[in-house]
Amino acid sequence: MPRPRSIVFVFALALNLGLAAALAAGGCSKNKGTNPVTTTTTTTETFDSRTLVSGTPFKHTFSTAGTFAYHCTFHVNSTPSMTGTVVVKADAMSSAASVSVGSAGNNFDPTSVSITPGGTVTWNLVSVTHTVTR
Repeated sequence: MPRPRSIVFVFALALNLGLAAALAAGGCSKNKGTNPVTTTTTTTETFDSRTLVSGTPFKHTFSTAGTFAYHCTFHVNSTPSMTGTVVVKADAMSSAASVSVGSAGNNFDPTSVSITPGGTVTWNLVSVTHTVTR
């Protein structure tokens, strides 16, 4: 005999499981074929070059599609802000891109690049002290 949902709901709240867990516990079928479990994995591209050293490029390979903003930790609050963007998409023209860091002051040049998933961006320090951080 199935359990009444109200009892499961009250019990779950008493255990501090929340509404979603309570409804799932009372409403799931025993047949996994008609009630499959689905999961979604979100990958966040994070990277930090630390303080760049002249002559030593910083590289990052992007595994997932999306738009990824980055900045220089030292100059993110300057005017204009030292920021850039990497766009990762299947129909990009290249799997590699290069960015100059500090070529005309506090900037990334170019400020935006596009690559395919699995592609690599290389940042090259030209002058001063900068980072590449997401």
